[in-house]
Amino acid sequence: MQKSSVHLLLASLFSLIMIVVLRWQGKELITPLTPSGILALEFANTPEKLVSVVSVWNQETVRNNILIDFLFIMAYTWFFILGVGKCIGQWTHRFMQQLGAIGIRMAFLAGILDVTENILMLQSINGHYSLSSLQLTMYCASIKFGIVILLLFFIIATAGSRLFKRN
Repeated sequence: MQKSSVHLLLASLFSLIMIVVLRWQGKELITPLTPSGILALEFANTPEKLVSVVSVWNQETVRNNILIDFLFIMAYTWFFILGVGKCIGQWTHRFMQQLGAIGIRMAFLAGILDVTENILMLQSINGHYSLSSLQLTMYCASIKFGIVILLLFFIIATAGSRLFKRN
């Protein structure tokens, strides 16, 4: 197995492990008021929404979930950089290679946005927030998820293209 494939496998495993850890540790954040768990905090774009979300949670559980998420950010950023990088080599069309190169930069941006979002959420649960900071948190989350979806689409399109070429 090539060294790049081993690194991609490790990044994939690290990401999956972090997803499981975050889901397990954050299971208390899933309530009737917050069925999406921590996403409710990421998208609480008004003081009223923030107060209603945080009021049903244990502050320590939320804080720990956000802190663990910093490891997940490293994991998925590493995964997308390696995954998209590996995909670039599968394309012969220059446009798709350039799109992949942009995708690698976008993976970094998703990580930066997620770190910013986490810092803002930590401030918010400590009572240091404004309407602007809550909206910025939501925008960071929205753009991050958009980037992640696009990167997943690129990886899936590459895999589909390879399967189509083999048949």
